[in-house]
Amino acid sequence: MKLNPSNISIIKRLLVGRSNRPLRTILLKFEPGEIASIFSVLDRNENRRLMPILVELDLAVNALLETPDPILEGLLKDISEKSLVKIFSKSRPDQSADLLTHIPQERADLLLEQLHPKIAKTIRQYLAYPEDSAGRLMQTSFFSLLDSTTAEQGLELLRQHAQNESIYYIYCTDAEQRLTGVVSLRQLATAPKEMAISNLRKPRVVTVSPFSESEEVARLIGQYNFVALPVIDESRHILGLVTVDDIVDIIQEQATSEIYAQAGLQEDDRIYTPIQKSVKNRIPWMFLNLGLASIASWVISLFEETLSQTIILASLINIIAGMGGNTAIQTLTVVTRGLAVGDFSFTSAFKAIIKEASVGLINGFFTGIGAALLIYIWKGHLGVSVVIGISMPLNALIAATMGACVPLILDKLKLDPAAGSGVLVTTLTDMFSFFSFLGIATILLQFF
Repeated sequence: MKLNPSNISIIKRLLVGRSNRPLRTILLKFEPGEIASIFSVLDRNENRRLMPILVELDLAVNALLETPDPILEGLLKDISEKSLVKIFSKSRPDQSADLLTHIPQERADLLLEQLHPKIAKTIRQYLAYPEDSAGRLMQTSFFSLLDSTTAEQGLELLRQHAQNESIYYIYCTDAEQRLTGVVSLRQLATAPKEMAISNLRKPRVVTVSPFSESEEVARLIGQYNFVALPVIDESRHILGLVTVDDIVDIIQEQATSEIYAQAGLQEDDRIYTPIQKSVKNRIPWMFLNLGLASIASWVISLFEETLSQTIILASLINIIAGMGGNTAIQTLTVVTRGLAVGDFSFTSAFKAIIKEASVGLINGFFTGIGAALLIYIWKGHLGVSVVIGISMPLNALIAATMGACVPLILDKLKLDPAAGSGVLVTTLTDMFSFFSFLGIATILLQFF
C-alpha cells in the first residue's frame, strides 16, 4: 500500500475514532519507511495516539529506526517508559542501542534497569563500543558449525536454522566458539556424509574487530564483495556479523558527509531542520567565506593601477578564477574520495600529488592556448592574450597541487579530509589566481 495524502487523511480520522481495528489493518500494509514518513505529517498528540498501536503491532522499532534524528528525538520524548520497555524487549540489541543513543543518559539508565538483566547486559555491551564502529553495527545472531561436525550433521543443522534466520556464510568454530574458518554450502553439500567440517573449511577468513571503524568495514565488504563480515574479539571468538544491508546506510552517510563537508554544512542540516538550527550551522562558514573573500579582494586591490591602465583585465578575472577553482575542486574530489574508499592502498600520496599536478598543468596548457586565441580574436589585444596564456597553466598547476595537498594534510592531522577542504582550496586558488594573473600582467604589459 502506497502512502499518499488520502491515506494520511484516513489515518488522522481513525486516530480520533473509538475502534483501532481499521487503523491496525491499514498500518500493517505499510513499510517501516512509510510509517516513518507519517510521523512528520502528524502533530504531537496524533503521534502520541499512534505510537501505542505501533508498539502493539510490533511496527514501532523499525519505523523509529527509519525516522530522521531531529524527528526521532521528539518522538522518543513522548513515548511512555512502559512502551519503550516493550519496544526494547522485542527488538534486537543493536536496534535498542541505536534508539537509546537518542535518549538522555539518565532516562536510558532507568529504562535498562526495567529490562530483563540478560537483555540489558547485551545492550550495554553494544553501547560500550564507539558509535561508528563494527560493534555497533553487528548482529549477534549468526550460524556456525563446530569443527567436529560431520557434513551430514551440518546440512541438517543448516536446514533447521535457515527457517528462522538469514544465513550468509557457514563459519566454523572450535569448542570454545573461536573462529577457525569458513566453508561453502557447495562444499558442505557435496562432501562425504561422515567427513568432518575441519577437513572442508577454508582457514583464512577476513574479519574485523568490534572497534574497527564503520568506514573500514564498508571498504572491506566492497573490496571483497562480501555479503557479511564476522566480528571477532582478541581471542578470535565470534561476536557477531556486519551485513551488507548495514553497510548500505554507512555508504549513504559517507557520501552525504563528503558532500556536506565540502559545502561547509553539518550532516544534520536537512530540509526538515528547524530554521534556527540551520542558521546556527551555516553562519560560521558564511563568516569564514566572507573573511577569505576579503583577503582575495585585498590581493586584487594590490594591482589597482594595472587594472586602471588595462580595463580589459577586470573582465577576464572571472575566467581565471573559474578555471582555477574548477581544477581545484576536480582534484579535491578525486583525492578526498580516494581517501574514503582506500584508493591510496594502490599508490602513495607523493605519486598522487605528482599525477594530479601533471593533469592540472596539461589541462591548463591546452585551455590557456584556447583562452589566448579567444581573447585575441575577441579583444584584439596581443599582450593580454600572452598574459592569460601564461597564467592559466600556472594557475591550473597550483590549483591541482592545492586540491591534492590540502585533504592529505588534513588526513595526516587526523582531521576529516572533506571538512572545510572545499572552502580552503577554492579561496587559496582564487587568491593565487588573482595574484599570478595580475602580477604577470603588471610585468608583461609594459612591453606591449
